[in-house]
Formats: sequence, C-alpha cells, structure tokens
Amino acid sequence: MSDRPSTPPLVQVQGVRTHFPIRSGVLQRTSGAVRAVDGVDLDVHSGETLGLVGESGSGKSTLGRSILKLEPLTAGRVTFDGQDLTEVRGAELRALRRHMQMIF
Repeated sequence: MSDRPSTPPLVQVQGVRTHFPIRSGVLQRTSGAVRAVDGVDLDVHSGETLGLVGESGSGKSTLGRSILKLEPLTAGRVTFDGQDLTEVRGAELRALRRHMQMIF
C-alpha cells in the first residue's frame, strides 16, 4: 500500500531534457551538445519535500533551474499546481515563481 496522496501532484516533471549547445569555429556553429539533464521524471505532492543528491556537475542545479523555467527546456513538460509552465510567460510566470523555491 502506498503512502502517496490520491490528489494530483503539486509539481510534475515529465521527460525533462536541458541540453547546452557546444559552439566552435569562427562562425560559432553548433558542433554538439552537453546533456546537462536528460530525461527526468518526478512528482512532488503537497506537503512533500524533494532533495536531489549527486556529484558536482551531475545536473542538480540545472534541473532546478529548468523546473523554475530559468533555463529553457530542450524537451519535456513541467506542471505546477496543474498549470503547464512551458506555456506561461512574463508576469504570470513571475507570479507563479513566488510559490516555488530552490534551496542550495
């Protein structure tokens, strides 16, 4: 039997990828990508706390920044309280960020 609430998750992360292009040459053409976050899925329900643990450079901060939409997603979807953050911009996004926090 699961202790998980039957309510929808407060934060839902589905297939999140955040890749950074590697540019080289005089014309700065993209020659590859650093896969900082590659295919993360997670749910956080109201009242739960999530802690990410890993080696330096493993993508913990990039994942947090991607969830808060401080870094653009390469792929995937993030919802907060049922609202798709990939569709939110400007003042509406700033208002939602008041309810989210990343602690280092």
